[in-house]
Amino acid sequence: MASKNNVYSVSDLTAYLKHLLETDPILSQVEVTGEVSNLTYHRSGHVYFSLKDEGAQISCVMFRGYAQYAPKIQAGDRIIAKGGLSVYAPRGNYQLMVKSLRKEGVGDLFQQFVALKAKLEAAGWFSPERKQSIPVLPSHIAVVTSPTGAAIKDILQTIRRRYNRGLVTVIPTMVQGTQAAESIVRSLEAAERLQPEVDVIILGRGGGSLEDLWSFNEEAVARAIRDCPIPIVSGVGHETDFTIADFVADQRASTPTAAAEAVAPDMETVRYTLKEYERQLNRGLQYFIDFKRQILDDYSNRMEEAMRQFVRQKRHEVDLLASELKSHDQRQLLERGYTLTLKEGKVVRSAEEIKAGEVIDTVFMDGRKKSTVNRDQ
Repeated sequence: MASKNNVYSVSDLTAYLKHLLETDPILSQVEVTGEVSNLTYHRSGHVYFSLKDEGAQISCVMFRGYAQYAPKIQAGDRIIAKGGLSVYAPRGNYQLMVKSLRKEGVGDLFQQFVALKAKLEAAGWFSPERKQSIPVLPSHIAVVTSPTGAAIKDILQTIRRRYNRGLVTVIPTMVQGTQAAESIVRSLEAAERLQPEVDVIILGRGGGSLEDLWSFNEEAVARAIRDCPIPIVSGVGHETDFTIADFVADQRASTPTAAAEAVAPDMETVRYTLKEYERQLNRGLQYFIDFKRQILDDYSNRMEEAMRQFVRQKRHEVDLLASELKSHDQRQLLERGYTLTLKEGKVVRSAEEIKAGEVIDTVFMDGRKKSTVNRDQ
């Protein structure tokens, strides 16, 4: 390795270390056991991950030519990886170039996650029946997260862009480390004390490995979420990350940004929806009015027809009565040659009513004549 006055360039020093690692008889072909984390199956076919134990972790890469023959792994798996150590010069990181691997079992953290998830699920902590509804238009939003992480910026920007109304209170908490679980519990309790003003809580943090997100897998945090009287939306990690907090929360969002979107509706969409409801209401009201008008028109037509029928019926009855009266009209009889006999002004209906010597009036069509009855027969 060339140098000038024992001063080496970064590239020379890195190349020398790379040479030492790759030519060492032990490090060039070594088997390493550990728990898988930070796993990425890249679209190129390469697999990137870390192996860790209680005291350290090492970056690993398995290129496509080897990965296509290796068993599929997931975060939390405990594996034995075989390969050689090398240095990735652009970042100056040493890494294990994995050529083959085999599963040894499930890692301790993942095993704890699975066990706690099964326990809480059996106890009904994930039951949909116990989950609270998220308010449609919250008036006061509490955000429980780290005040310095990227998550708080994404959440606040999203709420400001979409909603821009109501109040937002940030309640700082630790989201990683041995004291994080206790800190999250205290922060949720602080949010509860803001009742009744606060009507929804966002619990979130950015992505990370299983151990980075572990505080959200603690039973104490799950219990605090379960017992919280205020609806909680969890947005922990990336889309593929799931924590116990996600299952217990009233609603799970894939990211902190998605959690903000779930809590803060897009006001433009709300306004458009309200206008659409107004249009539908107006259309429905107009339809109702037109329908009722049609019914009234129908009733009116039927009443008019009934009246016309009634008038026709009564006219027919009048005509019948008139015809009957006409048939009994004395003038009609007189015109036909009949006469009317009166005695003392009264109509004589029988010959028995007239005696010899009595005076009677005979009514003709054109006048009257008096006469005296000479004999009875």
